[in-house]
Amino acid sequence: MKMRIISAAVGIPLILLTFAFHSVFPLCINILCAFASLCCAIELINAKKWTKDLKLSVPCMLFASLLPMSVTVRMFLTVLVFFILYIFMLLVTRHGEYDFSDISYIFTAIGLSAFGISCVVFVSLKDEAKSCFYITLCLAIAWISDAGAYFVGSFLGKKKLCPEISPKKTVEGAVGGVIIGVAGALADALVFQYVILGETVKINFVGVAVISLIGVVFAMFGDLTFSIIKRSCKVKDYGNVIPGHGGILDRCDSIIMTAPLLYIFLLYFPLISLT
Repeated sequence: MKMRIISAAVGIPLILLTFAFHSVFPLCINILCAFASLCCAIELINAKKWTKDLKLSVPCMLFASLLPMSVTVRMFLTVLVFFILYIFMLLVTRHGEYDFSDISYIFTAIGLSAFGISCVVFVSLKDEAKSCFYITLCLAIAWISDAGAYFVGSFLGKKKLCPEISPKKTVEGAVGGVIIGVAGALADALVFQYVILGETVKINFVGVAVISLIGVVFAMFGDLTFSIIKRSCKVKDYGNVIPGHGGILDRCDSIIMTAPLLYIFLLYFPLISLT
């Protein structure tokens, strides 16, 4: 627990610094997401022991790093389609070396992680002037709920949630994660409304509560989904880059589900309006 707190104390200021720099250099978010996506791809490749298989590892790493960068220059579909064509071409031409389960792993694990993290860029572009609010909201839903579930589960957890998938997760922790996650998202909205954005805009707090409630549930599904993938590869953690947390993917798994959901929600239900 101590290492998790220290890692958060170091990581959160770095992320906030990135947001501050974003106003000067807008591609900062793309680069951060591309780096995170690449790290996730490397961890997933390592989990399958494909590191030395350059026919798979190199295209997967290129795809993971290029997809978040392609959003801003409107080449998202181009990168996605070329990657899909390459993978299926590999399946046909190397069908004795790879089977459909390998291809399924690439699309389900690597493809999903790259797509989910790229949606953070989509969220930031929804309203570039308010992008920091949308991104911090996404992170708050994913990370504060996860932290809440961890701490509540550690002190009060008794009934196992999904023992075969993630033995340490409890029902009490999940309930605590939902409550704390929603509260964290609302706190984030309050800070932006009354400290950062001011009276020129109005945040829809009911909308924030609704998307955070749904988003917290999806964040948990993301965590459990990648736990299943992790168990299928017979690894405990995707890496040890972040002390007390594991790999980059162990921190991004909930964001991978939350970011696309938030982006879709923002398309139909704006959270910010001018006063």
